[in-house]
Amino acid sequence: MRTRTEIIDRLTRFGGGDQDDLDLAEATLLVGALDRPALPVDRYRRHLEKLQTKVGDYARIDDGPVPVAVMIDALRQVLSRHYGYGGGESNGTDEDCFDLTRVIDSRIGSSDALAILYATTARRLGWEAEILHIPGRMLIRLQAMGERLVADPLGDGRTLEPADIRAILKAFDGNESELTPDGLKVMTDKEALLRLLGGRKAVLLRGKRLEEAAGLLDLALRIAPEEPTLWRECGLLNARLDRIQAAVDALEEYLRLGAGESARYNTTILLQELRTRLT
Repeated sequence: MRTRTEIIDRLTRFGGGDQDDLDLAEATLLVGALDRPALPVDRYRRHLEKLQTKVGDYARIDDGPVPVAVMIDALRQVLSRHYGYGGGESNGTDEDCFDLTRVIDSRIGSSDALAILYATTARRLGWEAEILHIPGRMLIRLQAMGERLVADPLGDGRTLEPADIRAILKAFDGNESELTPDGLKVMTDKEALLRLLGGRKAVLLRGKRLEEAAGLLDLALRIAPEEPTLWRECGLLNARLDRIQAAVDALEEYLRLGAGESARYNTTILLQELRTRLT
């Protein structure tokens, strides 16, 4: 097992695009191992390899090109029906739903974790798979032979039509919400990993576990130091923890990276208040 320092270094390089041998699933496993040095990561790697093999066998990949509908059916049959991966009643409210190692143990995960599991299984077979985001949900889109289909890992891997996606959107965002041409955001691997970390952080904050949430934010900033909103969150959280100098440093970096006019004004006022507490 790698040390915590080695794991953080690999995740930092993953965020910078310097780790060609580290795919999204492996990066997510390393996040789960960060504070558990005795975690048998190889066991989880073997499970991911088994998923890849079983999905490939079901889709009969050795027989030639696989239609996209068969790809999605293979993922659904193996991950959802055979292994039982799904959302469960605690989806989004339990921090374990955002930790891929614990999701593999329990077979219960958030849409973020399940989308990563589905997409990386498909990619390891050489299939073209994207992770999509709409408010309240992570989906996957597969493409083959000129056809594209969207599937919902949280919904047992079922294929979604535009009307189904609109229904998910309205359920989360209200009946006035509409699916626009730009409504399905394609996520980079780094964005998908950050969303997973953000979901877990939100659970910790709801539970008033501020120190642990701050640790996750520090990791997110190692992965994406160019992301202004992370610096703002870091500043606000450090202020709540009475780490005033750290809060000031983070908010100054937020302003340096570029904030909107309204946010800049509010942040400047907050910085003035924090600096008075340092004197």
